[in-house]
Amino acid sequence: MNSSDTEQRAKIFAALSDPTRLKIVELLAEKEELSSSEIAHQLEISLALLCHHVKVLVEAGLVQTRKEGQSKYSSLNRELMMACFTSFTQ
Repeated sequence: MNSSDTEQRAKIFAALSDPTRLKIVELLAEKEELSSSEIAHQLEISLALLCHHVKVLVEAGLVQTRKEGQSKYSSLNRELMMACFTSFTQ
């Protein structure tokens, strides 16, 4: 394991250490993609707060976003999640 892998894992675990961000990841694990308004509604938080949390998840590489019209959609980077967690079992 090289230092860049270790730094990436540290970013991932730091992002997941917040309960709200963990809930966002759990929601995205259940669906292919969700709009920001859907996620905010399900978590009962403001769009502004959601945007902050999604930004942290994007910076860690866990979540990808795309914009369609006025809506922003988020999806889970499943490959990175699997790679991160399976590396501990090898």
